[in-house]
Amino acid sequence: MNFLSEMRQRYPEVVNSLLTARANGRLAHSFMIISESEETRRSFAVLLAQIAACPAPLASGEPDLNCPVCRALAKGSYMDLHTLGPVGKMYQIRVGELVNPEPNTIRAFMNGLYLTGSTGGGKVGIIYEADRMNRESQNALLKTLEEPPRETTLILCTANPGSLLATTRSRCQQLRLPDRERIFDFSGKKEVVGAMHELVFNGVNDPARAESAATVLIKVAENLENDAKEEVGSRFDDAIIAAENAGDNALRKRLEARKNDEISGAFMRCRAKFLGVIEAYCSQVFMLSCGIAPGQLPHPDLMEGLSPLPMTPAKRGEFVLKQSEELCRTLNYNVNLELALRTFALQLAL
Repeated sequence: MNFLSEMRQRYPEVVNSLLTARANGRLAHSFMIISESEETRRSFAVLLAQIAACPAPLASGEPDLNCPVCRALAKGSYMDLHTLGPVGKMYQIRVGELVNPEPNTIRAFMNGLYLTGSTGGGKVGIIYEADRMNRESQNALLKTLEEPPRETTLILCTANPGSLLATTRSRCQQLRLPDRERIFDFSGKKEVVGAMHELVFNGVNDPARAESAATVLIKVAENLENDAKEEVGSRFDDAIIAAENAGDNALRKRLEARKNDEISGAFMRCRAKFLGVIEAYCSQVFMLSCGIAPGQLPHPDLMEGLSPLPMTPAKRGEFVLKQSEELCRTLNYNVNLELALRTFALQLAL
């Protein structure tokens, strides 16, 4: 997978400055990729890893792309690539114990970086959703960010740099990759919007219609885990099969563990997009109730293809928005998703 041409076209100044730095031997050792788009963050992290780790770059600083290191990085099977992301129900990156730290923690991640490289290229550490590190995790990482092991590049990816400590941000070269709009890319988005339209405009004082809409929302929510498995599987399955065919059981187990951890994280991201659509739709209903024209809405695509929107009283718009906010607050805790959605639907109906 070649991201160089794509990213150079989208972000020429950022890419060209990195290539010049590599050509002159002045590439930084710690970076922070900032973008609203998860796909952009991941794609650019691969390109940056290739720029930093390629053992035989061109005179321009461009990575060779066809060498074993670049190909392995593109496939996610590079032995000296260490990745970390938030896991578990709290969707956090924990610091880990000082001695024998648990897998998927900052200290286990750092221990991996200090192992001797075995591939002939540079070592790369990538932390996805870095803003999910708590204060303790960030403080444990500071020294490594400032003075990483020899021939090691650290890459932090985030959509929310303001959630990170100033001390963490200051130790990274920040690469801002602007995206024009928030993207709600998950299967079932159309069904969620249709169900919300039914709830808000057609389900008032109609519990049966509200129950039908709630059933649609619940079905989409239940499929989010499958979406997560498909998203992550496409990145890991080929590499796992290659490791198995090569008889490298250690790499296969490591890739399978990373895959399972990333499925957990991908599910939380899919759920956030699911709730984001509900919240964005309700927010726009509130805006319409305040007299804002449909063409001035921030996400007019969420209203496309729906029946004409009736005038919404201001009180109703405010109530709809508050219920969506309450739903999102409730689901910050370990609450049954189906129960929360049914309650939400009935509240809107009554």
